[in-house]
Amino acid sequence: MRTEEATPETERVLYVESRADARVLADLGTALPPRAAGEEVLFLSFAYADVPLGRRYECCFPRADERDVTWVTATVVAVTQQFGKPFTGIPHGWKTLALLRFEPEVPELVRALPTASAWYEHPATVHIADRATWEARRREYGGDDGFGAVLRRWTEHRRTDSGALSRQTGLPEERVRGVLGGGPASPSLLRRLGPALGLPAADVFVLAGQEVPDDLAPLDPRAGRLVPDLVRHAVELSPDGIRAVRGFVASLPQEKPVAGPPEGAAGPAPRAAGTGPGALLMRLVGNRNLGLTATAKTFALLTGRYWSPATYGVVARGGIEVTADLLADFAAVLGVPAPDLAVLCGAPAGEAPAPATGPGELISDVRRLTADRMRQVIEAARAQPS
Repeated sequence: MRTEEATPETERVLYVESRADARVLADLGTALPPRAAGEEVLFLSFAYADVPLGRRYECCFPRADERDVTWVTATVVAVTQQFGKPFTGIPHGWKTLALLRFEPEVPELVRALPTASAWYEHPATVHIADRATWEARRREYGGDDGFGAVLRRWTEHRRTDSGALSRQTGLPEERVRGVLGGGPASPSLLRRLGPALGLPAADVFVLAGQEVPDDLAPLDPRAGRLVPDLVRHAVELSPDGIRAVRGFVASLPQEKPVAGPPEGAAGPAPRAAGTGPGALLMRLVGNRNLGLTATAKTFALLTGRYWSPATYGVVARGGIEVTADLLADFAAVLGVPAPDLAVLCGAPAGEAPAPATGPGELISDVRRLTADRMRQVIEAARAQPS
């Protein structure tokens, strides 16, 4: 139980995932009154506090750009959940199905939401709040679209806050709040954020738009060309087999960087110069020591997406839209669940997360191996029972 008064001003937000489709209205709608003009039944993500029926909010805005605010009165009319029983309000920490009344009319931002028959089908992309909350978020966060925005999306996605990140990283909360507000992120903070975000520390540097330190960057450009050979064997393995190979990788000693490949050889992917989700995703792929040719082969083996290396170069320049299907394929290669990757990159979410233990995690594990060590790992994967 948590009251609104006990909730920081910036967190008093209803997170909207989608509109309810005809199926869920037939199954659960009996707990809600019939919709009138200006009303919508919405899937809401985890509630920030106990919110009573009749609570009125003053605006809504997209998560992707909080500056684009729509001033509209939104009233919580009725609430239910997966058992189809009426609630007296929105309970703290619950995902709910809520009937909201918008005055003078349902805003376009809400009308444009996708429909769904259950929670988790879509990420929360629309926020509903009071003017005071919107203004507080603008003051604290400044409307930036850099790493601070990425980190805020993550904390909202995981229903955590600066205090929890402070405890997980061992850093002062004031320092964490500064980054959430758009302030600079030091290398030491980025390193500590990796475990808190469930990502390799090198990926956090990529998300922050900073150069990956030498001790975290790939060691041998030639090793990346061997990744498709490893994946070819890994896709035949059971989860236990993958874990065994990952254990072997973890046992290998760390070696010194190797000089780059000879002229004309395929090295790692160049740093993606574009902007947007596609460019960021390709930077994460390049962080796995994959050149464009190795990227195309790896995607084909793991996802069945038969794109040319040049096409992935277009993605790296931001020239191809990242759809939910494409993001799900990146999730499989990167070893990051699609909903998490969508939040981190600001892209549409795929429906299925990457497996808990799969080739994507193994690709990440081997990013700092030499070509000789990679050949040992390939042999280890070959020796595992299918």
